[in-house]
Amino acid sequence: MIQSHLRDQIDWEQPFTSQEYADRRRRVREAMAAAELDAIYVTNPADLTWLTGYDMIWYHLKNLTGLLLRADRDETTFFDSPSHTTIVSTTPEITDWHVTTYDREHLPQVVEGITARGLGKSRIGIQPWNFAPHALVYAELESALKAGGARVSDASYLVEELRFVKSPAEIAVVRRAAAIADDAMAAARDAIAEGVIETQLEGVIMASMMAAGGGYPGIRSMIGSGPRAGTHHSPPQHRRIRRGDLVFVDFCGCLHRYHVNVNRTFSLGEPDPRWTAMMDKSAGCTPAVVEGVKVGDPLSKVQEVADAYIDAAGLRKHVWFVGGYSLGIAMPPDWCGSHWVKPRPELGERYLTPGQVFNLENQFDVWDNWPGGSGAAWIDSFLVTENGLEVLSKHPRNLVVV
Repeated sequence: MIQSHLRDQIDWEQPFTSQEYADRRRRVREAMAAAELDAIYVTNPADLTWLTGYDMIWYHLKNLTGLLLRADRDETTFFDSPSHTTIVSTTPEITDWHVTTYDREHLPQVVEGITARGLGKSRIGIQPWNFAPHALVYAELESALKAGGARVSDASYLVEELRFVKSPAEIAVVRRAAAIADDAMAAARDAIAEGVIETQLEGVIMASMMAAGGGYPGIRSMIGSGPRAGTHHSPPQHRRIRRGDLVFVDFCGCLHRYHVNVNRTFSLGEPDPRWTAMMDKSAGCTPAVVEGVKVGDPLSKVQEVADAYIDAAGLRKHVWFVGGYSLGIAMPPDWCGSHWVKPRPELGERYLTPGQVFNLENQFDVWDNWPGGSGAAWIDSFLVTENGLEVLSKHPRNLVVV
C-alpha cells in the first residue's frame, strides 16, 4: 500500500506539475481512442517516467512493472512489487497501486489486476518492443490476456510518439540540461592535462553535472585519447593522456531523465594541421543544416543537407557516421528515441515540428596514421522552434587546443 505518511513528507520539487502529467495522460487517452484501444499496459521505463515521474534503477527482465491506462476516463493503476514501496509512495502521480511480487505469481497478478478493473475482455495495447521485461515474459502476458478474452495489440510506440514533441515545461528542462552539459564539457576541457586518466575526466564530468542538479545519463560517457580518439561506443579506460593527443569527449547532459547530447574533440598541445583542417571544414555542417531546413520539412532533410555539406567539403573519405537521433526522456540502457534523421524503415518519415529535440553527429575515423589519434568528432543537439532549429550547445565544433 502507498504509505501516506511518506507522501506527506515530500519536500523536494517534482520534475513537473500535476497538470502537466494530467495533460500527458489526456494525450495518451486520445491516442488510444484513435488506435481503437480500450487500455494500454505501459512498461517502457521512459514512458513510465514521462507519465508518472517514477524513477527506478533496476528494471528486471522478469518483472512486469507497469502502468495501466484506460481510454474512457482518467484512471490509472501502477503495478509494482513491495520492494519499491518508498519509490511508489514518494511519486505523487501514482494514486492506485496494484502490489505484485517477484515470484512466479507475478504475471498472473498483473492479469488479475487488469481483469479486476473490468478490462479482461477489452482491447489492450502492450509494449513488446522494449528493453524490459524479456520477450518471453511479454509472450506469456499476451497469451494470458488472450486466454481471458482480451484482444491484444502492439502499442510499443504509442506513448513515444507523444514524447517526441515536448511541451513548454519539457523544453525548459531540455534547455537546462543543455546548460548543464555545456558546463560539464567546459570542466572536462579544463581538466585535460598530461597524465590525466580518461576515467578522471568522466569523474569531472559527472561531478559537474551532479553539482548542477543533473543526473546520470541513460548511456555511459564515451571518452578516448590518443590511439583511442576515434572510439565509438567505448567508455573511458585507464589510459593516461599524453602531450600531442587528441581527446574525444561525448556524453549527455541529463536533467529529470531528459538528455541533451554533446561531443567535442580537444588536442593537448598543437595538433597535426590535417586534424585542424578536417574539423574546421566539418564545423560548418551545423550552420548548413540550420539554414537548409525549416519547420514542416521531413526530418530526413536534415540528413540530406548534412550529407550534401560533407560531400561538398570533401570529407566523405574519413566519415564513420553522419546522422542523428531523436532525444528526450530516457532510462538506461537507452539514451535516444526510435526516430532517426535517416528514418528507420519500419517507422517511416516524421516532420520537423516545434518541440522536437534531436542530435546530429559528425564522426570521423582516420586510418592514415596522423599523429595524435585515430579519429575526431563533434555532436550538436537541436531544438525545433517556431523559427527553425536552435543549436543547444555553445561550444565551438572546431578542434580546440588545450
